[in-house]
Amino acid sequence: MMASEPLNQAWAYPLFEALYGRRSRRFGLGFEMPEGPYRYASAHAPVPLTELEEALLVGAGAGFTGLAFWDLPTPGPYPRRSGRTFPATRGGGHTALFITNDDGFYFLDDNVAASKLREIETADERGKLFDIYRAQRRTLRRGRLDIPRRAPTMSAHDHWDSNRPGSTLFLPVCDVSAELISLIAQFVDPALRRYAPASGGFNIVDDRQGFRPAGTARWLKSGFLNAEQVLPLSILERQACYYVFSEPAAICQNMFLATEALGLGGWKHCGFLSLEILERMGFRIVTPPGIASFGNPVGLDGVFEASCPPYYPTMDAAVDAFFARGSRAQAAAVPYLMPEEQQRAGALRISAEGLACTKAVCNYIYDTYGRFPGATDAMHLMGAMQVHHIDTDYYDRFFGGGAYGATHASHMATWHR
Repeated sequence: MMASEPLNQAWAYPLFEALYGRRSRRFGLGFEMPEGPYRYASAHAPVPLTELEEALLVGAGAGFTGLAFWDLPTPGPYPRRSGRTFPATRGGGHTALFITNDDGFYFLDDNVAASKLREIETADERGKLFDIYRAQRRTLRRGRLDIPRRAPTMSAHDHWDSNRPGSTLFLPVCDVSAELISLIAQFVDPALRRYAPASGGFNIVDDRQGFRPAGTARWLKSGFLNAEQVLPLSILERQACYYVFSEPAAICQNMFLATEALGLGGWKHCGFLSLEILERMGFRIVTPPGIASFGNPVGLDGVFEASCPPYYPTMDAAVDAFFARGSRAQAAAVPYLMPEEQQRAGALRISAEGLACTKAVCNYIYDTYGRFPGATDAMHLMGAMQVHHIDTDYYDRFFGGGAYGATHASHMATWHR
């Protein structure tokens, strides 16, 4: 698609104007607030977002920006996947974006290879956002995702406005399981030169089971792990969450800022319990047999799958698959100027003992708790971003001047002429 004048206007919108103009504007065309001091029914029909509007929101929130630097003293094999508009700890990130609107329920395929350092350099290339959105969006089913409009699945204060006709709901789901495998390896294996010092890896203990070694007795005995460097399993699993949870938050904030540039309304939605919503999305929920535990959402079959059974026959296989990702064919384009051999000379690989120890800890978690991770879910849906066309009549009636910006006032004339 060629760049258009509305697209160029949005691209030029000042960042600090967006930051300080950003507001939750929940009342859309066709909405009705049935009670309270702001009781109001829109006199207008809902107007769905156009494909271009959705493409620009996705491009802002979870767009593909080009080659990442990964400028580290000990770089891994350069990842093939493009850098993103949100920060991540691995190529492509740990978060998959799902989308629902009046027409259907979709998934954004993140398998996009970067072609150059900055994917969009000129005004003429801005239309790539639309082209990539069309190419990467996969239809999972027709019709809007049915999210129960009841508490506690959804907080009662959001029943009137959430997932309404005319709105688009963006649902970022993140995977903690792969990051947990990575962190276990980094804490036990000095060869990776991350957390484990040269004197020996960390002694991972299960603080929920009397601080016993988490499957690591062999490596404690051999001295590969330092018994004095204790790391509770609960802290390790929490750390994996910290690494990953920033991604969906950044995706939603990026989209939120983009609504100011586009003149759209919406808000970051976190008033729900996610397990039933993930079930409605089609996610597989695994409940361990014989163990008192909540179900663990592990993935959407063939679309977005955690690094654990049932998608792998064993945790050994899941760990092997995780580390095999870093040894695949080199990316076609790279950002650095040095010869390939020189860049790869600094790359580190997990040692044989480190790999075996990582597998032992992962197996301990799965065997003890019947799930992986042990005390948190593999997949998380913590928030969503809803976007819609605002009803300016509502804001004029209740809030007066300054309730919305010039881009909101002119949106229909600019984007829907």
